[in-house]
Amino acid sequence: MTRRPSALAALLAGALSVGVLPARAQETARCEAKVREVQAVVDRDAQGTRLWYWVWMAAGTGLLVGQTVIASVTTGNVQKEFIAGAATSAFIPAALLLHPPAAIDDASRLDARIALTSVDGHPGDACVLAPRAQEILAHTAADQHLTTGWFAPAFVVGGNIAVGLFLGLAFHDWAGAAKQALGGSAVGELQLLTLPTGSLHARGLGLAGTF
Repeated sequence: MTRRPSALAALLAGALSVGVLPARAQETARCEAKVREVQAVVDRDAQGTRLWYWVWMAAGTGLLVGQTVIASVTTGNVQKEFIAGAATSAFIPAALLLHPPAAIDDASRLDARIALTSVDGHPGDACVLAPRAQEILAHTAADQHLTTGWFAPAFVVGGNIAVGLFLGLAFHDWAGAAKQALGGSAVGELQLLTLPTGSLHARGLGLAGTF
């Protein structure tokens, strides 16, 4: 009498496990795919951002040094124009030093986290790791939004117009004012437009979750 219920319970438990194990394996596979997708986006951003960082660091430093040298050997309005240009060019390397893009460090953190938990090339607990990977992508995306959002171009254009107005109003050099306002704004906008924003785009597609 007691053996039949026990056998029935064992049979039922076995049937349930047959259904649970494949479902769990499928969920783990989905989580791992999500982790790899996020990792690919963040790593691509980091690679492009490193190149972007050093290109603009070199460009900004070159503009600063070149215009400083020219200002030191010229006089009059030309000298003032190059002094103003050197001052605004200094903002490029200064901003990069004070606020380096988050993508580079975020990619390193994510890669290290995945490597630490991986076994035979697979994340140890992909469904625990996936939300953390999405948080890191969201952090990268937020930093890209800060760098490329409306405030950044407004600051770049507004700052160069302000320097141009200073040249015009203080020294009556309206030609130099126009060159500073237009040229400085163009360089600043080019810097913002060339920043890789793959994580920001992925966030818009929901890859970083809803927030």
